[in-house]
Amino acid sequence: MAGRVWWGELWRVTRYVLGTGVRPEVRARSAALRRLRTAAVAGTGLWVVFLAAQTAPRALAGPLAFALAVATAAPAFVAVRSPLWAWRLLVVLIVATPAAYPGLARSWGWPWSPGLALTAALVWFLLAAGHGQAVLVVAGVVSAAAMGVWVEDWRDLALLVALMSALQLGGNAVRQRRVAERESAEQQRRRAAEETRAAVLEERARIARELHDVVAHHMSVLALRTGSAPYRFPGMPDDLRAEFAELTGTARDGMVEMRRLLGVLRTESTAGPLAPQPDVTRVAELVERVRALGTACTVRVDGDFDALPAGVALSTYRIVQEALSNAVRHAPGAAIDVDLRVGAGSVRAVVRNAPGGPGRPGPPGHGLLGMRERAAMLGGRLVAGPTADGGFEVTAELPPDHEENA
Repeated sequence: MAGRVWWGELWRVTRYVLGTGVRPEVRARSAALRRLRTAAVAGTGLWVVFLAAQTAPRALAGPLAFALAVATAAPAFVAVRSPLWAWRLLVVLIVATPAAYPGLARSWGWPWSPGLALTAALVWFLLAAGHGQAVLVVAGVVSAAAMGVWVEDWRDLALLVALMSALQLGGNAVRQRRVAERESAEQQRRRAAEETRAAVLEERARIARELHDVVAHHMSVLALRTGSAPYRFPGMPDDLRAEFAELTGTARDGMVEMRRLLGVLRTESTAGPLAPQPDVTRVAELVERVRALGTACTVRVDGDFDALPAGVALSTYRIVQEALSNAVRHAPGAAIDVDLRVGAGSVRAVVRNAPGGPGRPGPPGHGLLGMRERAAMLGGRLVAGPTADGGFEVTAELPPDHEENA
């Protein structure tokens, strides 16, 4: 069974090398490197044309000699797109051209022109740089057989095979480096995606922990009002009294489940909040902290923020807090402007900073990601990007009607 698999793989690779393979299996990641390689190969091809034309036998006419020179350089140009097709043309030239140059073996010792030798070196290198070892083995055996047709001394053939192997080793080293770079880039991409995913989950858990207090407060008020209703309204019918008692039990059960949910979201390293959750009315405190760092910061407030739902107010506060933190971190010393407005259909928070000095070095964070999560949770939107003067602006628009976005 193992022998059949081995022969099947050999036949697949041989068929791929001789007829079906087209594009290289591994290519350079950089477009600039590919353009540089194309220019180098084209230059080598032109030099091959010159060498082949200069070494053509005197018996050949001018146009025929030029045609043979162009044919000699053809594999070099084809190798830019497909080293395998270039190698196939090279094998044909190795077998056929010695008949057109009968005097070359006597003039410089080899039955092929110097131009074809340069073309062969280029094609063998590019073939090894773009394809795996199995392809190189089959191509090397076929090339050695094609050269052996015209080489009488086995030592000369061994020298040619050694030179070809050296070129293939060099090309294979380039291929291995490209493979390593591609794998490293893929690992970095996966790591970045995993870090982003972890940051999203962490931010969502943090939002849920903060909103727990808001929801728990509403549930407590509901339980208190339904539980005290029979005492506040003594003449209440029995069926209505039973209904309020059931509502009280439901509210208390909801509070118990909320506490369990909070226990799941919190870890050993995450302590519960010891102070009430902040809201948008405490933005002035954030501004004062920024001013204490020596940064000019202004704030404008327009509208009635007291009427906002607690979840919307909390999210607005956190977005402004993170935007101020990013501005201080990435543009130290730059003036910051905070604009808060409550309209009929939206809550708008804008944090804009002027160009500043270079920020503190460190790994990139996920502040913008967290702000977008908070805006998306409420059905709002957040836009962040550089301004025309080189600063940075964060704009959040949140709908104040929390029920429609629940």
